[in-house]
Parts: sequence; C-alpha cells; structure tokens
Amino acid sequence: MWRHRFLIKGSEQELTWLNGLAARHHLLTGIHGNWYQFKKVEPTYRVFSEYVTQDVSTTVTDRNSAFQVLTTVPVKGTNVDVIYTGSDQPSLQQTKLAPSDPQMRLKVALQLRDQAMNTINLSLYAGVIVWGLFLVLLIQRQQLDLLGPWLLLLLVGLLAILGLYRISGRLQSQISQLRRETEQYDGAWMPTMHVFVSPLTAELDVEAPELKSLGRWTLVGHDKRGKYWYDVQTLASTSEIKQVIQSVTADQVHIDIFSWLGLAPVGWFV
Repeated sequence: MWRHRFLIKGSEQELTWLNGLAARHHLLTGIHGNWYQFKKVEPTYRVFSEYVTQDVSTTVTDRNSAFQVLTTVPVKGTNVDVIYTGSDQPSLQQTKLAPSDPQMRLKVALQLRDQAMNTINLSLYAGVIVWGLFLVLLIQRQQLDLLGPWLLLLLVGLLAILGLYRISGRLQSQISQLRRETEQYDGAWMPTMHVFVSPLTAELDVEAPELKSLGRWTLVGHDKRGKYWYDVQTLASTSEIKQVIQSVTADQVHIDIFSWLGLAPVGWFV
C-alpha cells in the first residue's frame, strides 16, 4: 500500500508514524518523494533510521545483522543518505534511538518546507485557473445545475490548501526547534522581541548557552533602578524566553516581553 506524508526524513515524528504502521504489520519498503510504500508482513518489526555518508551507505548490507535494510533516501545537495532499517528481533522491539543529527534534520526540513510551499503555490494557481474556466463555462451556458458541482470543487480545493498550510505550520514548528538546537539562523526571518528585566544588579550574560540558544541579543539600555531592556531576535515564544531568563537569574526578577508588533506574539513563519 501507499501513503502520502510531509515528514522530515529521519525525524522522530517520521519514525513514530512508521513504527505505528509496523505495529499493524505494514512494513516500509520504499520512499519516493513524500510517498511511502509498505507491504503486509507477519512478524512485528521495529523501524530505525540514520544519516550516513553515501560511501558508507553503499556498503551497508543485511548479512550477519539483526537489522534488515528497508530503503535508502538520498538527501538533496549533500553526500548523505537516510538509511531505514527494521528488525523483528523481540529484544529490539522496545529499543529507542536518539534523533539523528539535528543539523542534517534542519537541512532536510528546510527542503521539505520549500517543497510544501511550492506545492501550495502551484495548487493555488491551478485551482484559480480550473475554477475560473468552470465559472466562465457556467455563465456562458447558463447551466445553473452545474453550480452545485462548482461549489463542491471550490470547497474541496480550499480544504486541500488549508491542509497543506497546516502541514507547513507543523514543519515550521519543527524547523524553529531545530534552529534553536543547532543555533543556525542563516536565512531565517527572526522577529525582534523587546525584553524588559528588572531588577538586575548586572547585565545578563547573553553568551551563556541557555540565553544564546534563544537567538541574537542586543542590550538597548538600563536605568538606575536596575531595569534592563534587551532586543532579542528569536524564534522562541514569550513563555520560553521567560523560562530561560528565570533559570539563569538568581534573584526574583520581573519580566515584560513585547513582540515586534508591540503585542504578545501570535505566531509567525521563518
């Protein structure tokens, strides 16, 4: 059978989905773009994935191994493959592996997000053309009985596009988390949050790993009462920023955060 999913290749979310199907005896056999192919099997398999260089990928075999190579997917623009393996060994059924290299996952996620946005744009253009031609035909022939199918086609198209936007939104959340883990913000639009912290006896150490992981910090100024104002280019939410600041300040401090809109953040794409 075939299933279509926009998932980061090698991600924890993908493995959770693949193992859910494997638990129902549907084992992965191939991946083509965002289409996944499965076959029905009798034993219960545990599926694993890992990023490896292509020279290593070509030497991986099933011989003398508890793992069966299921499929291999090349990562575009790199010499890296994602290798998917599976095992029906009882001792491995509850084994959990840490997510693969976050930098590679970020690269794959950005490619997948661009692909999703291109799909949305093409769907919009194609939908407008099809709906427009259908409407012109409807008006010219004055066949009101076609109005129902046209409205149904419009509704289906809108639901499909909304579904793609939801997928892009979930990808975006994962990308934001990966950017913070890797501290790689190149090419990302990062909203500036205005952070006011008081009272402080000295500046925050913005080079500390906890604060640096949030994004780029700039000290704007402070007053004599120990109120410090920072501008932070970040993908983090207000609650995440407050939690990190409170974890690195020994004193009980009061934190006010305003977004680049002058409001509490309501979400954004990078």
